[in-house]
Order: sequence, then C-alpha cells, then structure tokens
Amino acid sequence: MIASFSRGAGVLVCGLALAAPAAALEVKSCDEAHIGLEDLIAPAAKHSRTFKDDSISVYSVDTVEPVCCAAGVAIVMPDVSDEAGGSKCMAVVGVASIQLDEATAEEDPAKGLLITIPTRVFNDVADSAPGDPMRIRVNVDSGSATLE
Repeated sequence: MIASFSRGAGVLVCGLALAAPAAALEVKSCDEAHIGLEDLIAPAAKHSRTFKDDSISVYSVDTVEPVCCAAGVAIVMPDVSDEAGGSKCMAVVGVASIQLDEATAEEDPAKGLLITIPTRVFNDVADSAPGDPMRIRVNVDSGSATLE
C-alpha cells in the first residue's frame, strides 16, 4: 500500500535550464521519496500498468513542484521480507513527465523484469523535450528495483 506523506519543500533540486539528467535519478522507498496517494495522477486506473502477471504495479506520479522534475513512477511489488504477504513501494522521481502508456518490458529470468519508460525533461525553450528513457529493473524474487 502506498502511504500518504506531506510534500516537503526542497525534495528535489533542479537546475534552472535543464532538469538533472537521467543518471541523477535514483530508486528510493516511497517514504524516502515523499510519494503518497496524493501524488498519484488521477484517475490512477488510467495512469498505471501492471506487469509480470499483475505482481508489479507501476503508477504515474506527480509531486507538482518543482515543475522541472516532479514526475516519475511508484512501483508496488510483493515485500519478500513480509511474512504476512504485504507489499512494498519504491519510487523514481525527477523528470518533467513520463509516458507510462508507451512503456515496454523485457523479462530476463536471471535479473528480473526491465521496464523502459519514455520521459520528458524540462527545457526553457519548449517547456519539455524528450529525455533519456527511465530503465528500471524489478526483481520480484529479491524484492528489488534498480535503475539501469
């Protein structure tokens, strides 16, 4: 379950001209990234996708500010360390927008599922420009999500 947290000023710091490049992105717990239910783009059903037999849910998120880099994803997967069968939430935020509907996925049995999501980054001239795709490797067996 995604918990609700207040948005803190200065969660992300962006440059004036361009958002930080994709290399500056990092996977954090939703708690650490200050991502809660209020950050899901509504309606959530239209701005989410599931992968790997519905065991991985990916939601579009937008923290509103700063405009340059408030968008990203929340990834909900089984929490392998929870004996009760709960879920864990991981987040990647730091782009102007994402195109989750255009995401692709490739399964590697040894590494897990690689989800590639097109992004847009802030640009003074045109508000946004195509960015490097967000490439997130999700391994349900180990309960991990990493950027590639």
